[in-house]
Amino acid sequence: MELLERGQLTVAAGVREIQAAHGRFRLRCDDGTQSADVVVNAVNPSPQAVPHAAAQLVASLLAEDLAAPHPAGGLVPADPRLHVVGDLAGGGPFITSGILGVAAQAAGAAQAVLTARAG
Repeated sequence: MELLERGQLTVAAGVREIQAAHGRFRLRCDDGTQSADVVVNAVNPSPQAVPHAAAQLVASLLAEDLAAPHPAGGLVPADPRLHVVGDLAGGGPFITSGILGVAAQAAGAAQAVLTARAG
């Protein structure tokens, strides 16, 4: 907030294009063109978005009733043998996963598999 208040940070909505221009960036936005030294993408995909590379997998899981879409986004396994890790994991607020979050989810999935095999 301090950076915004000091004019060192600007939030640009409706960014349609970013180009490198003379050591800076030119942003084409809904309300015109802006320049910036640094650009940070802080946009999450929409909650029901599925990456193109995962579309066939997600479609097959849904078609076979192995998973169900969560209203807030992502998938919830319908079969206890299935675990969803990363951005496609549903059941809570939809946010883009970070490495630590994915590692924690993967560790939980691995522990669940080991527990199920031992039991």
